[in-house]
Amino acid sequence: MPGDPPIPGTQVSMMQATTDWILFILAVGLSGLAFLSIEQMLLSPRGAFGPTILQTTDPGPAVISMVAALVVVFLIGASAGRLLRSASKGLVVIGLGLAWLAWRLEGVEFVAFGGSMKWVAIESLLWTLVVLLMTTGVYLISGPLPCVQPKEGRKICENWATSSSAGFFMLSGLAVLPVVWLFAQSPMRGQAVASVIVGCVAVGMIGRMLAPHAQPLLLMVAPVLAGALAQWAMSFMIPSSELATMYMERSFPHLLIPVPIDWAAGSLIGVPWGIYFGNAFLQHDDGEQAAQLSSS
Repeated sequence: MPGDPPIPGTQVSMMQATTDWILFILAVGLSGLAFLSIEQMLLSPRGAFGPTILQTTDPGPAVISMVAALVVVFLIGASAGRLLRSASKGLVVIGLGLAWLAWRLEGVEFVAFGGSMKWVAIESLLWTLVVLLMTTGVYLISGPLPCVQPKEGRKICENWATSSSAGFFMLSGLAVLPVVWLFAQSPMRGQAVASVIVGCVAVGMIGRMLAPHAQPLLLMVAPVLAGALAQWAMSFMIPSSELATMYMERSFPHLLIPVPIDWAAGSLIGVPWGIYFGNAFLQHDDGEQAAQLSSS
């Protein structure tokens, strides 16, 4: 389960580990059910559900229901992060619930045959803001990642928003694009979501290694923003009238296959996993610093 390396000198009992797993699974189930409860509100003009919110038959109620679900799931994820002692786990709880809903929604074919790719890009940008707010809230309630330690000789970590680490976090988000381009080979919902998750794992690893001394809040946002900007640029490069033909000829651009909710879910799931894997390259150094801080 993605989280933080154990703090030097501490041990987790089997009972505690079992309890943590039960809490995690329960939180994921509640998160998924909360999102699935609004599926009926996301009816598209084609008679199916999704894949976007702004292009449903009735966007107003769809937006309101999604906001309500996000508030409920945020409380679930933040509480889970607090109880499990890890903001990363709280974010994964939210992401898995969102991915469950994303998997059940219609794919990008709706956009290709009658939607607007520009509205898709705008919705992805809005999801960028949602992910930032959710991440900030979960970190405030769950606490910072203990594996992130200040530089040697300093007592506080670098500022996550204004230091050079923020730039490294945002640049790391670009890594999601080639991965999605490689793995999103078809509009199948599972493949679209999975491709973003894999890409975000890469983002998490790269960002963690490039900026190990700042809390990775912006790292959660970076791949969603990268995907939104890529889709926005391609919406101007490719005429809407050609999307249906490209879809039928199986030449649809791979970066346009994930819909906005896919980018958000993939980031919330994949980036924490990437941070966890990235810790493997930094755990030795961070462990020494943590031990020094605890003894001082």
